[in-house]
Amino acid sequence: MADLPFGFTVRVPDSWYEFDVWRAGRTGDLARLVDARVAATPELAPHRSVLLKVLREVADLAARHGAIFGAAMTDHVEDAGTVLATLMVLHTRGRSDPEGNTVEAIASGIVAVPPRPGTPGWRGVEIVELDAGRAVRVTGVETGELDSVVMQTLIPVPGGHGVLDLVLTSPHLSLAEPMLDLFDAISATLAWSDPQGE
Repeated sequence: MADLPFGFTVRVPDSWYEFDVWRAGRTGDLARLVDARVAATPELAPHRSVLLKVLREVADLAARHGAIFGAAMTDHVEDAGTVLATLMVLHTRGRSDPEGNTVEAIASGIVAVPPRPGTPGWRGVEIVELDAGRAVRVTGVETGELDSVVMQTLIPVPGGHGVLDLVLTSPHLSLAEPMLDLFDAISATLAWSDPQGE
């Protein structure tokens, strides 16, 4: 993974759990996160073990993908159970030729898939303008072992330092439209910062 010359920030709603991917699997950070949330919202106490299990699974998935930042929503909704969504931020070197890391080049390498009868899968590709810069936005429903609503935002890191990829997912296909609206709002908060985090 290429070194980021400076940091980044991305904001998620207050109800989400944010975690350091490296620390999540090696320390008690996730349990402390859940315990703090339960202390603030006692009605979550009966769901503590489920929340912690879900967060550990998300953190493990983020670590296996080489994510540098992770967050998850595990909101418990009466009569609907736990509503889950995840955010992983990945950083890659991109292509060796800097011209291959422009938004146009990235977008041209991703195949759009129109909706088809008999399958929920589809993928749209577009170039969007964020405060952090121009980016490639990939949205859709990815099919597989678990069908998921997915939004990826791929943005070249300033100065030619690879590509940052914000990956937001949720298994709740029936909530696809509101999830994509939420994912768009989260992705729009991406901002660059210097090494001191200023």
